[in-house]
Amino acid sequence: MLFSENINLPQNVIDCIVVPQGAEYQAVCRGMKPQNHARTKIMAIPPGIEPFSRYLTQWGKTPEFLEKPPRGIILMGLGGSLAPRYRVGHRVLYLECGSMVEESDRRWKNCDQQLNRIITEQLGGTIEGVRGITSDRIICLAQQKQDLGKRYQADVVDMEGIVLLDFCERWKIPVTMIRVISDNFQQDLPNLTPAFNADGQLNFFRLAYQMLQYPIRSMDLIRSSLMALKQLENIAQDISPLID
Repeated sequence: MLFSENINLPQNVIDCIVVPQGAEYQAVCRGMKPQNHARTKIMAIPPGIEPFSRYLTQWGKTPEFLEKPPRGIILMGLGGSLAPRYRVGHRVLYLECGSMVEESDRRWKNCDQQLNRIITEQLGGTIEGVRGITSDRIICLAQQKQDLGKRYQADVVDMEGIVLLDFCERWKIPVTMIRVISDNFQQDLPNLTPAFNADGQLNFFRLAYQMLQYPIRSMDLIRSSLMALKQLENIAQDISPLID
């Protein structure tokens, strides 16, 4: 358990889910109960620091947001393991997240403890608290993951976490983050960075080309991603009662 305190917490403080667009978004939508999906805002977001930053800037200017900002946000999606104990399909809950900058400039930002308690009590012992780090690119090689984990003392890498924490800090919106490990500490990936355009949109022709350059890595990634996506769908179903 991440928190030992047995506190009765309100379950209606989460009214917005953000998920990277594509397969991750579809998995979360499948897992949510229809009645929750109908009244909860589930947002498909572009992956990557710059595309997501632009997206949030525009969202923060909309009348809908300004009139009624979210009470609490969950970021859900897949992540890469930076430590040997976190394997494909492992459920993790971010305690804190940072960015890949020089140590003197880096700040670790905490996720909301109350929301983390709510998630932990709902999921029980099936989820583990971790430190995440946000990258501006896909970390492809196992050696890069291992070096990254040692340098930043982080457990999981993503491409959106710190961006959301920065945005929500300005608006004083509580955030919690759930990830499912989609690639292992020792797993090499195909270089998929060229498959994304500047807006975070996936170009499927470029994706196919990049995957053909690394057929074995690509098959491994497909298998591990499918396993992780099913787990992400299961988590969405498990936390569905918490969503207002």
